[in-house]
Amino acid sequence: MNSHPRPLPLNPHNGLYLVLTSADVQVQDFCRAVCGFHYFTFPTVVGVTVPYAWVGYSGTQCPGQCAYPFAWSKYSGKPPPVANGGNNIMKAPNGDAGVDGMISVIAHELAEVSSNPLVNAWYAGDDPTSPTEIADLCLGVYGTGGGGGYTGEVYRDYWGDGYNVNGVKGRIPGAMGRNQSKARESDE
Repeated sequence: MNSHPRPLPLNPHNGLYLVLTSADVQVQDFCRAVCGFHYFTFPTVVGVTVPYAWVGYSGTQCPGQCAYPFAWSKYSGKPPPVANGGNNIMKAPNGDAGVDGMISVIAHELAEVSSNPLVNAWYAGDDPTSPTEIADLCLGVYGTGGGGGYTGEVYRDYWGDGYNVNGVKGRIPGAMGRNQSKARESDE
């Protein structure tokens, strides 16, 4: 591992930092309880408060857990869900379910760290010690009507591959708006 000779610059006003780890990095609770998380630095440690998010590579450690809907858990004991007569597992856009799973989790964490950078803002539920944030409410929702293990209706390209981001044909999860009653999937 190489170290950076000087500290990275910190922007306490509008900085947001992503920590992305490779397949050979073990992080506590990764694949068991979390696929990523967001938090913030403490002024006593780094001099300022800066929000950050961590996301791990799940391709080798837990693709069925953290790379859904690009991989299906072999431990589920059930076949992949089927919708409209076809397999509901979406093909990984770049052929690497682990990387595409990371991109999905990055989108999830960016939505949450943007709306709740200090983990003390908006959340759903009655228990402030266990906040459910805007992307948690839409976990696994990628299209209209999604929920309960069903990704939802997504656009299909010429080859039948699903996508929900116009232009680049990518796939990112939905997020709940503050005044919405259901997950808003991406369409832009």
